[in-house]
This record gives sequence, C-alpha cells and structure tokens, in this order.
Amino acid sequence: MDAGPVWMSEKGTFLRVIVNPNSKKSELVAEKNLDSISINLVSPAKEGKANTELVKRLSKLLKISTSSIKLVTGHKSREKILLIHGLSAEEVEQKLSQ
Repeated sequence: MDAGPVWMSEKGTFLRVIVNPNSKKSELVAEKNLDSISINLVSPAKEGKANTELVKRLSKLLKISTSSIKLVTGHKSREKILLIHGLSAEEVEQKLSQ
C-alpha cells in the first residue's frame, strides 16, 4: 500500500495531489500533509481545463514531457492521483521540493 503523497509500484510512480482551481496564481503550495500535495491552479474546474493545467505545470516542475504524466483518478474531483513515467518516487519528491 502507498505511504505519503508519492509512491512507487510496478506501473510507475504515483503522486496524490489536491488541486485548488480558480487561484490567483499557479503554484505548488509549500504545505504538504501526510498523504497529498496541494497545488493552486489559475484555470477553472470546467471542461478539463484545471486537469490540463495540472499536467502542464507538473511536467514543467518535474522536467519531463506531458505524455509522461497520466491522470489516473479524480478527473472531476479536487483530489487526484497521477501516474508518472520515467522518474522514481525519490526523484519526484526531490524535484517538487526545489
């Protein structure tokens, strides 16, 4: 079972986030709780706009292509789980903490 916001499985690295759409600024919120990372997004939670911005923002932070990030759960929820290919859990945690 997973522990924390980032974990590995045979499928790849998973990241659990809480999205705050309609924010004034897109940013990774410094506060991390035990099981998710909070991310503010400017885009509204309409027609997948926040999901698209989330993937683009994470690809920029992690320095990987958008095709390496897949939204697994939470398409219409603030809580989302993403599958990240090409990076270990440690690499994801390190890049997000920079």
